[in-house]
Amino acid sequence: MTHPSTPDANATTESPDDRLSRFRLDSFSNEQLYRQLYRALRAAILSGDFSEGEAIPSENQLRDQFGIARTTVRNAMALLVSEGLVQQVRGRGTIVSHRPISHNIWNFGSFTELARRQGQRPVTRVLEHRVENGELLLVRARGLANGETISWLNVDTSQLDLALYPGIDAYDFGAQSLYEVLRRDYDRHPLRSELLLTVVPPSDRLREVFAPAPSVPGYLCASGDVLDADDQLVERTSIVYSPAVQMKFATRWGRDTAPA
Repeated sequence: MTHPSTPDANATTESPDDRLSRFRLDSFSNEQLYRQLYRALRAAILSGDFSEGEAIPSENQLRDQFGIARTTVRNAMALLVSEGLVQQVRGRGTIVSHRPISHNIWNFGSFTELARRQGQRPVTRVLEHRVENGELLLVRARGLANGETISWLNVDTSQLDLALYPGIDAYDFGAQSLYEVLRRDYDRHPLRSELLLTVVPPSDRLREVFAPAPSVPGYLCASGDVLDADDQLVERTSIVYSPAVQMKFATRWGRDTAPA
C-alpha cells in the first residue's frame, strides 16, 4: 500500500519509471517509509536496473511514483549517498556510482535444508524466543549431530514482523525449519540476502555455545536483510559463526567491471 502525501501545488508530475514498478511502499509497516524506498532503490541499483553513471529518477519523480513526501525521498537518498551507491552531481542529478560486482557466500541459506542435502542431521537449540516491539526475536544455535556429539556451527538471530506473520510466535523452531514455515504457512519465499560482514566481540553466550572451540578475539558475523522475489523484506537476520567454520567466497566481475 502506498503512502499518501499532501499535493504540492507548484510541483510538476513526471512519468513513473518502469524499472521501479515492482516495488511497493507500505505505510502500515513497522519499517519507516524512507528505509523502504532506500531498499527499493538499492535493490534496483545492485541488480543492474540502473547502470554505472546513469541518473536515477528525480526527487519529484520518486515522490509522484510512490506518493510520498519530499523529506522521505531525501532521507532515502542520504542513505544511498552515505553507502557510496550514488553521488549527487550538480546539473545531472543523482548518479549511480556503484560498479556492480557479484558476491556469493557459499553455503549461505537455510541451514536445515543445506544439512539435509548433504546427508547430515541438523540440530537446533533455541536460546531466545520472545515478542518485542511487534516482532518475534528468535535466537538459535545451529549445529550438526554425529552420533551423540553435536558440533555447534553458528548462532543466528531472526527478527520477524508479526504484522506479516501473525501467530508465528506460537511455533517451536527448535523442531521446525523457519524457512519451511514461512513458505508453507505464510507464502513467503526467501530468495536472496543483502549482508554486511563484520567481526563481533566474544560474549559469554558465544563462548558457551562454541566450546570447546579455541578462544578467539572475535567472531565473523553476517547481518542484514533476507528478501523475496519482489524485494520485500522477509526477515532481518544476524549469523555469528564458530571459529571452526570455514567459508569460501566466490567473486565474479563482469567484463566491464574487471579490476585494473
